[in-house]
Amino acid sequence: MIHMKNRMLALWLFMLIGFNLCAQSPQTRNGFLSFNEAQILYGNDPRFSPKMAWFSSNPAVKVDNETLCSGQSSLLIPSTSDKATDVHFYFSNRDIVGKKIRFTGKYKYKQADRMSVRFSIVLNTFLRRNLTESVTADCKGEEDWKEFSVEMPLARTSIFYFRIASQGEGTLWLSDCQVFVDGQSWDILEKPTIEADKDREFMENSGIQTLPIDKQTVDNLEVLGKVWGFLKYFHPQVTAGTYNWDFELFRILPRIAAAKDRTARNLLLSQWIDQYGEITETEDYTVEDSTQYHRFAYLGWLEDSNLFDSDLSAKLVKIKNAKRNSVFNYYLPQLTGKEEIEFVRDKPYPNVSWEDLGYRILTAYRMWNAIEYSFPYRNLTDNPWSTVLAKYLPEFITAASEEQLDRSMQKLAAEINDSHGGLVFRKFQPSMRGLPLGLTQTVDGKFAVRSTWLQEIERGSVILRVKGKTVEEIVEEYRPIIPASNERTLLRDVAPKLFLTPDKEISVRVKFDDRVYNKKVPTQTFTMRKEMERKKPEEYFLSTRGIIYINMGEIQSNELEQLMRNSAQAKGLILDLRKYPKGFTKDMMEKYLYPQLTPYMWFSMNSKKYPGNYFLDIKGDVGMKENPDYFKGKIAILVNEGTQSFGELSAIAFRVAPRSAVIGTQTAGANGHIGYLFLPRGIRFNYTMAGAFYPNWGMNQRVGVRIDIPVKQTVQDVVVGDDKWIMEAVDYIESAE
Repeated sequence: MIHMKNRMLALWLFMLIGFNLCAQSPQTRNGFLSFNEAQILYGNDPRFSPKMAWFSSNPAVKVDNETLCSGQSSLLIPSTSDKATDVHFYFSNRDIVGKKIRFTGKYKYKQADRMSVRFSIVLNTFLRRNLTESVTADCKGEEDWKEFSVEMPLARTSIFYFRIASQGEGTLWLSDCQVFVDGQSWDILEKPTIEADKDREFMENSGIQTLPIDKQTVDNLEVLGKVWGFLKYFHPQVTAGTYNWDFELFRILPRIAAAKDRTARNLLLSQWIDQYGEITETEDYTVEDSTQYHRFAYLGWLEDSNLFDSDLSAKLVKIKNAKRNSVFNYYLPQLTGKEEIEFVRDKPYPNVSWEDLGYRILTAYRMWNAIEYSFPYRNLTDNPWSTVLAKYLPEFITAASEEQLDRSMQKLAAEINDSHGGLVFRKFQPSMRGLPLGLTQTVDGKFAVRSTWLQEIERGSVILRVKGKTVEEIVEEYRPIIPASNERTLLRDVAPKLFLTPDKEISVRVKFDDRVYNKKVPTQTFTMRKEMERKKPEEYFLSTRGIIYINMGEIQSNELEQLMRNSAQAKGLILDLRKYPKGFTKDMMEKYLYPQLTPYMWFSMNSKKYPGNYFLDIKGDVGMKENPDYFKGKIAILVNEGTQSFGELSAIAFRVAPRSAVIGTQTAGANGHIGYLFLPRGIRFNYTMAGAFYPNWGMNQRVGVRIDIPVKQTVQDVVVGDDKWIMEAVDYIESAE
């Protein structure tokens, strides 16, 4: 009898545990890997699916909205003995790092006959290898919800796979899947249930309408902006998402702005900081090896006695040293999965008025602090970044129209000197007219007509004036609002704007040969056709010279593969990167150009625990371990101001191949992953968020790719249609070693 009672008690406990395992919570958790409203993608290769999705090659796998676990939908996975069923979550990674990764979830099964289920983590590392950790469950008969867990060290990873593979007869259900890095659930990356999102007091307006523009007020606002930004990225309560930091600003801003002097301002700042709790845990952030970093956060101002008294400085320093989450910093701009999901922690507030003074100041603060703490090249700006906020605050406050405010924003954005940078406005942009002229830069900095569809203006004409303004005057008008990395890139970006006008006719002054003349030319609204361009590559008889020409911006993958397979006997290759290369080109060329695995670039990433510290993330290499069949001829790599970002990365990669040379003019000098920041009125601010360097921190940003053979294009070259880049490439390939 006692034995029977024990069995009944055990059965009751088992049922209770099983019930609690998946039915204790009435709430539905829409997590990162949740099946609620999920779409399963089917096909043979997940690399061509969205980079954040559940994937299976078996079309019988489907979401089951009736079989629930903790209120969540499950995934039904039918299993057979003749063929394994494979399901996985595929996630392209850019900035998730840590020490350990754990994949957990729950599963149940019915009618299982010798069914085996394997749960796996697969890390596709940047070192061209997969690391895998798995656990296997043998299933027989029927079992209610059970837990699984897989854990492994987290190597630096480009792609995560979380995989479930079943084989044998039976039906399997999967639910409640989660991923943890160093104990932090990934759920918070997608849809954080955060206190900050519950504060909606100022969604329509800030309540701040006027402020004086005297020196004390501007000083107060500059200090507030810097302290607010520091707390945004460093205070552990703010980085955890406990507060809507925009609205906390609106609550304190009027009082700080009105402070009569430094003493009053410090008292208000100190009382304000106290509201967010005392720092109870600190950490030693000493950098042991500075060679592993190329940029450090600039926080010496926290102890500036001209700004703060000793008590306030001590509070700020303690916050600097506070213990923070290594995986998640709520407001830090994200790189991961930016193509698939918008991490809108900085809310866009699309409906606020441009006239709202609080939101204007918030816009300036967001922009300045994003660059201060999450721009790898903050130290390369023409003007010291520490001075820029005070420079633009008066403009943001006093702008008399939306157009003036937008221009001030463009000017602030241009201060980063990053050709990846720029603002994307939501408002309608009126259509403009122009002229069907293609321009090129000559060695002496002139704009010469490279291609034309006009009888009035010949190829080789030098543009002197447009609408009565000299080209130099027009360039200076655009200089303050174009975030160009260097002068050639500035001219590149100004060129297509020279003839923009709403007018139906435009006056142009040009020089051709020794003649200078003025023309009034009808403007047009169409895409310019190619006419009277440079000579085509085939006009240089490259094939008869044993030279293969590849335009990396136009080649198709099958064409490239065929060309390189037949390249063994070629004297040389011309790899033209003057147009943005297609995404597959660099990877495809790796198996042909290099005799061995070869280092070519270093990549850096921002620290989530200590924003502004950019550390060595990846030492990039190209090629294969051993490749005796690599291309033995010479390689000419063509670049100009149109070579940017992936084009520059490709040029640097190709240059480490034997017998190669970079030929051309200064490139754009903008390399590294682009990220974005949302601003009030739904405006988006793009800029480079991860660093890219030659090995040992050799600079590429702003200066561009290292040129081996410079091209000096003259006006006469343009007149006759010579492609000086190809001519120099031919000379290089045919020259003696």
